[in-house]
Amino acid sequence: MQDNKYYSFIFMALIALIAAGLLSFAVMFLRPRQDLNEAVEKKKNVLLAVGIIDAKNKPSQDEILKNFDKSIEAIVVNQKGDKVTPDLKVEEIDPELEENKPASDQLLPIYLQKENGKIVSYCLPIFGKGLWSTIYGYLALESDLNTIKGITFYKNGETPGLGAEISQKWFTDNYKGKQIFDKSGKLVSATIIKGKVEASSSNVNHEVDGISGATKTCEGINNFLIKDLKKYEAFLHNK
Repeated sequence: MQDNKYYSFIFMALIALIAAGLLSFAVMFLRPRQDLNEAVEKKKNVLLAVGIIDAKNKPSQDEILKNFDKSIEAIVVNQKGDKVTPDLKVEEIDPELEENKPASDQLLPIYLQKENGKIVSYCLPIFGKGLWSTIYGYLALESDLNTIKGITFYKNGETPGLGAEISQKWFTDNYKGKQIFDKSGKLVSATIIKGKVEASSSNVNHEVDGISGATKTCEGINNFLIKDLKKYEAFLHNK
């Protein structure tokens, strides 16, 4: 009986080791594909924000990569607005990790949309806390560095049917044409309000229609959007 228990223990241990080995192998085997898919997803959302592609058309991976390489140039600046040359590739820079560094050391990616060698828009990564999750996206500005060309929220864990609606085109389209600087040149961002924006509002150029039942998610977006824009403020002012 003792021997049977001993052999059963060895057998279970061997099964556990084999399973762990297979799992490790699967993770290592799939990692490059996962990294590629993540990189493509980010590039797709840059293209969506600047309006080069439309999500309804469901572009293929090859189309996304081809359009990105053709139209987008990535640069890095610091919080003084100066262009810098990092040791990392731009796509390897994680804005979320950069935020943990001292402000003077942070690397800030910017994606430039070019047509015939001329910059037509600027795209910035944005992220921050919503109600339940960290929300990730991209904000595109027209060449005036003031007017919003587009915005995407491509990754979030907000409530389906409520806060998760931030990723829908009907909502993100509300940002188009809004401005991030007021008439005096002060950075004010674009703010989601409760209800609909009144055409007569004195802040109509900086207000965005809200989502019913998603107050906390919208407050989170308002908070992190101005937070991220302030990182780039020197660049936005000096261009």
